Amino acid sequence: MNFIESRLLGVRVDEMGREASLSINEKSGARFDLELHGVERLWVNELRQQNIIEDMVHWTAGEATADLREAAFFLMTGVAERDCGVQLAQVASTVVDRVVRSELEMLEITAVFGAQVIASFASMTVRLKPST
Repeated sequence: MNFIESRLLGVRVDEMGREASLSINEKSGARFDLELHGVERLWVNELRQQNIIEDMVHWTAGEATADLREAAFFLMTGVAERDCGVQLAQVASTVVDRVVRSELEMLEITAVFGAQVIASFASMTVRLKPST
């Protein structure tokens, strides 16, 4: 699904921190929950009332692209790869390798006014919420 120009309404995390749900209101008015299962790491920054999604990337397998490496290093270390120490670089590189081997998924959502969500998790379910 393409959620570009949709609104990111909120993020819910269960009490154990292993399940997360991202609520999205599509341009058409349809509401979806992106349910992240087996969450290993979740980073949310600058979430505001108006979170228009500018970009969304979901990595499930394939090659270790520069964008995947950048997102994984930031998620795992809080800094860019070039600024990362050796031990933390190994941790972030392991995450990249796991995504490439389909053992882990990653998601990055960027909103127009600076909101950002980056997550690593086992699987994702997209659910259409019933109209109220």
